Amino acid sequence: MLENLGQYNRTKGIINEEVAKYLSVDEAIKANPEDILITVGAQEAIAIGITTLCNRENDVILVEDPAYIGVTHFAKINDYAIDTIPVISDESSIQAIEEKILDYQEKGKKVKIVYVIPDFQNPTGNSMSLTNRHRLLELARVYDFVLFEDNAYGDFYYENAKMPTLKSLDQNNSVIYLRSLSKTIYPSLRLCLMVVTQKVKVNEKSIALSDLMAKTKGYVTVNTPSIMQAMFGGLLLKNAFSLETLNTEKRAGMKEKRNQLLESLSHFFNKETHFWAENISWNLPAGGFFLILKVPFRVTKQDVIACAETNKVIFTPMSFFYMNQGGENELRLAFSNVTREEIKNGIERLSEFIKSKVTNQ
Repeated sequence: MLENLGQYNRTKGIINEEVAKYLSVDEAIKANPEDILITVGAQEAIAIGITTLCNRENDVILVEDPAYIGVTHFAKINDYAIDTIPVISDESSIQAIEEKILDYQEKGKKVKIVYVIPDFQNPTGNSMSLTNRHRLLELARVYDFVLFEDNAYGDFYYENAKMPTLKSLDQNNSVIYLRSLSKTIYPSLRLCLMVVTQKVKVNEKSIALSDLMAKTKGYVTVNTPSIMQAMFGGLLLKNAFSLETLNTEKRAGMKEKRNQLLESLSHFFNKETHFWAENISWNLPAGGFFLILKVPFRVTKQDVIACAETNKVIFTPMSFFYMNQGGENELRLAFSNVTREEIKNGIERLSEFIKSKVTNQ
């Protein structure tokens, strides 16, 4: 491997055997090395998957709403049909997917892909229950669609045990697994592990879907930088093909940040001592990087600018993540890349901004 690091190298990747061992050890995913593509981040994996699988005229992509904007914007700018489903949080969410599928069938169209982030979804922080994971897999089997499972946050669980991935539960090859390393290692690594175990018929011949996706990738980025792959491969070799020990300290640190955020919110938005905070609430994320704050006013882009300029705090309006309507009275707080002291100070300043908005209505 070392003598070829300066070359283009294989389109699928050069550390596929090491990655297959890692997926088996940490994720209980059994995959042939040849069914793995090492992509330039999850964004490229999404683009490759949609481009290879979807027909613009008849196929439909379903995404949870709100959703990671990378998939929705890629579909929109490339003219693929995309529609929304509720964030999968209860049985009614699964029923809504089935109703949407049947509705498109009546229109002569096929739901080809359902894109989900089961673990600590971006932006809501929702984690899909084990029951709903099984229900979703059964739905994929019955209606013959492909599940894109995007796992960027699964290593950062703070309350309960780590949940099994959809791919590890998949008995019918319904799932294409996207294991981003941006949050687990570093964003600058720009690597995603794309597991594609399906077969497809081409001219009456059964071929590996991973081979078709490798052709698509070959026309997009040719290959993923070998030096970055070698760095990750070395990390796997050093840690016996597992990232669990490596991430234990990170996870503990992230949990402390989450707890600091919750403590600061409880203090600076205390309803008993701050009358203006009566209609303000937030969720308790069991993992991931985000928390949703609900406020009694419509959050706009101008609010982001004003809060940043005056109070030196930046947040993201939740409405930015919805395809249509939604999230107008909510904002997303990300706590991963700040210190506990910065969180405390930031929430104090954010409370001052929100107080001014509430009391001046």
